[in-house]
Amino acid sequence: MPIGEVRPDWLTAGAIRLALLCLAIVAIELLPVRLTPHSAGWVAALGALAMVVGAALFFGAARRLADRLPFLSESQQLADAALLQLRRIGLPLLGLLFFLAWTLVYLGVWAVHPAEAFRGLGPRPRFADFFYYSVSTALISPPGDILAHSRGARGATMIEMLTGFGVLTAYLSSFVDWGRRPAPDEGGETPESA
Repeated sequence: MPIGEVRPDWLTAGAIRLALLCLAIVAIELLPVRLTPHSAGWVAALGALAMVVGAALFFGAARRLADRLPFLSESQQLADAALLQLRRIGLPLLGLLFFLAWTLVYLGVWAVHPAEAFRGLGPRPRFADFFYYSVSTALISPPGDILAHSRGARGATMIEMLTGFGVLTAYLSSFVDWGRRPAPDEGGETPESA
């Protein structure tokens, strides 16, 4: 039975994706994995490799999809295919990938300078501590209980805040129609006819 037939009308696909994002965040926060600087470096390296493989798979799928799109130029086909792929993934899942990517950055920074990078972490912090720092920094501001102390950690934090602001505004703007006027053939009045 398709999900559209059992889902109530008020429950949108976007709300379901947002709920799944919230569940994923809670699940990651419940991970009891404790890290040493050595294991944090390995997790960051393997995570970076997984992201490169994921990006290659994404662009490969977009290229295959672009071959089926009936547009004039190859670059337009590839751009439209990439946008279609992003729509399929959905903004909440892209947000989760954004948080995880920054978590890997913070793991790498801590692995290089464990004594200086952050204040407020124990000697064996959990993966969830770095994820918490990443989500908080992206959406609100860096948390007060974990502080970036080294120049590398502060620089990464500032860059995440800037990129997080961009992601958040793109997500929020997807809910608003910023004054789109209907085309004359859609039955709306044009400024000249008013």
